Amino acid sequence: MFKEKINSELKNFYLFLMGQFVSQFGSRLTSYGLILWAYKQSGSVLSLSLLSICYLVPEVFLSFISGTISDRWNKKIIMLVADTISAVFSLSIFIMLLTGNLKVSYLYIINFMMGVMDSFQNPAFEVSVSAMVAKDDYIKTSGIRTFCNSFIGVLAPFVATSLYAILGMECIVLIDLATFVFAFVTLAFVVRVPHISNKDAEAQSLLEQCKFGIRYLINKKGILNLIMFMAFVNLIAAIYNVNLAPMVLSRNGNNDIQLGIVSSTVSIGGILGSILVSKMPQTKKRVPLILNIMSFSFLFCNGLLGIGRNYYVWTLAVFGGNILIPFLTANVEYIMRTKVPLEQQGRVFSARNTLQFASIPIGNLLGGFFADKVFTPFMSNPNDVPAFFSILVGKGEGSGIGLLYVCIALGGLLGCCLFRGNKNLLSLDHEETVA
Repeated sequence: MFKEKINSELKNFYLFLMGQFVSQFGSRLTSYGLILWAYKQSGSVLSLSLLSICYLVPEVFLSFISGTISDRWNKKIIMLVADTISAVFSLSIFIMLLTGNLKVSYLYIINFMMGVMDSFQNPAFEVSVSAMVAKDDYIKTSGIRTFCNSFIGVLAPFVATSLYAILGMECIVLIDLATFVFAFVTLAFVVRVPHISNKDAEAQSLLEQCKFGIRYLINKKGILNLIMFMAFVNLIAAIYNVNLAPMVLSRNGNNDIQLGIVSSTVSIGGILGSILVSKMPQTKKRVPLILNIMSFSFLFCNGLLGIGRNYYVWTLAVFGGNILIPFLTANVEYIMRTKVPLEQQGRVFSARNTLQFASIPIGNLLGGFFADKVFTPFMSNPNDVPAFFSILVGKGEGSGIGLLYVCIALGGLLGCCLFRGNKNLLSLDHEETVA
């Protein structure tokens, strides 16, 4: 009987995930297509960065309110409404494309509103997953979700670029709208999202509930320190991400094909890692595993990117650095889902998202500043550069970013070593599960 229940739960989850996968694939197509469209219209990399910031800021800083609402309201309704409003904005893009009225400035507003909708949709989605899936299946289902996200990361850029060149941006948006319809019908009429009773949350005011997530994390030192570690990981990852394309292109003579190979390998590593994490036995010492993974990833990936001189080395670096990331995310997710009571996850996860992801825009800014203002000028005059650095990262274009990668490799490793001495973080493996 219990086995039949679990199988039924997993089937329900798989249907839910299938609808979200199709919808996310369509959204990613539109995202990549709009990047191509916006760049051709403006010719400015800064405008593309601003598009990302417009999306990220509301998603991060509205999390407190959206998580509180997620705990109070019906999760399915929140997701359906958020997805519908996002689809309306996609439809507006399609109409403006047809009439020739779309402008990059309009996309800033649309991206901001998309970020607002996702700030509500994401916590409702995360809590729904916790309610749908048995605790013993958290690692397995996390691996499957990572596989889907990585698969989208590999396929969407290629499909979006091809469709944009052959059929135009209008076709991409139409596909996005079609995927929304599929996901909406699946979620509304097929998927069952369990009701989560939360009388305590309903009795509190909205302001009190917004404060709840932060108070909870302050009182749970182990979870708070895990979030601080992930914020540190995101900071280093943001510096890495913002410099990857400029470093590769500056050192290979602007070879787009080689950049595409390196970029796709990031997602390929994620796909293989997600398969492994769903098949391999689970460990009881999750925190040491998390720290070991990031120590290796920081040193191997960023170190090889820095000292590498060709795309063969860079491809090996990003593959080795990303194949273990699904193990990181799966175990972090397991800890959060089993240590935080289900009825409180919306508020706590939203507080987590704000703290954990706020470091990403900071990392983007620091990555650009260090590359343009510190490391590239430092390496630009070979006569003033110590011989050791020239031997380590080479000379000429891209060597400054190469040195930056070596520095964040060592900085990331040092940060992992410091967190190894954090008793509150290590205690998470010994605390009883509550969800």
